[in-house]
Amino acid sequence: MISNAVSQAAGPEPVAQGDLRRLKEATGQVVGSVFYGTLLKSMRESELKGAYGHGGRGEEVFAAQLHGIWAERLGEATQGGLTNVLYRRLEHQQRLMSQGRGHATGGLRA
Repeated sequence: MISNAVSQAAGPEPVAQGDLRRLKEATGQVVGSVFYGTLLKSMRESELKGAYGHGGRGEEVFAAQLHGIWAERLGEATQGGLTNVLYRRLEHQQRLMSQGRGHATGGLRA
């Protein structure tokens, strides 16, 4: 009874670490597929191919798979970058919502 009153007096529960981990993973997946995936697809479909460094028919066949893997890994990268900026903003919003004083409708500001 006393511990329950103390926990209510202390304020809302903090955001669970598992929730933040899932948020980080989801943010990486979104950035990887939406941003990096689109960028790599545009590069692949570009007509700017030189005589050197082009892998021929094999590259054409498997480039989409390779670029999918690259986009996924770029999205999961933890050293700065777009994923980290977006995650920090979403984490901040999540913490505000868990405290009951924020709204997720605000614009993205890093």
